[in-house]
Amino acid sequence: MKTLVYTCLILLTCLTRIMAQTEKGRWTAGATVGNFTYSKKDAYRSFSASLTPLAGYFVANNLEVGTGVPLSVNTSKYVNPNGDAKNSGTSIGLSPYVRYYFGPAKLKPFVGLAYGYSWTSIRNRDSGQDTKGKGFTSTLTPTVGVAYFINRSVALNASLNYISQRYRTAYVSYNSGGTPIEVPVSTSNYMSLGIGFQIFLGQ
Repeated sequence: MKTLVYTCLILLTCLTRIMAQTEKGRWTAGATVGNFTYSKKDAYRSFSASLTPLAGYFVANNLEVGTGVPLSVNTSKYVNPNGDAKNSGTSIGLSPYVRYYFGPAKLKPFVGLAYGYSWTSIRNRDSGQDTKGKGFTSTLTPTVGVAYFINRSVALNASLNYISQRYRTAYVSYNSGGTPIEVPVSTSNYMSLGIGFQIFLGQ
């Protein structure tokens, strides 16, 4: 009988600690890596990557609100007899989000929604022509994923994100000294896989 009581107490304690991983009042800090690509074909090479540091707070049990700082970089190069063509771009922004976790297990599914606004900078160099551009990107991202809690304070997560974007860029050719050319607003929609980690702080 004592063994049964002790076993029940241990299970109850473990269950309480697991549930406390996402309880109200805890803080989180972490990062997500996504859109990491590299390709090389004949004379063409390209690379892109994104990193989003995150900070959040549980306003209720399992309900987290926070913000991310999305950073991204992409480069490409094409070698041809008339001169190399090089393109590069960087962006930085803010992305508030809300996320809800399900269940008391160490493996917790979650759903989320984020809105991001990023400022972009682009440079194109092709056969002596140097063009620079600045613009913006706004992004709405519904997310489904799963977090695996290594312990009460550290979790690894994977997410599938549906990204809906609007973006606009104004280009200036510094060789010709012309008037900036503003490109109409464009849209794109695609899926992205994100991998990251979170550290849980507090109670």
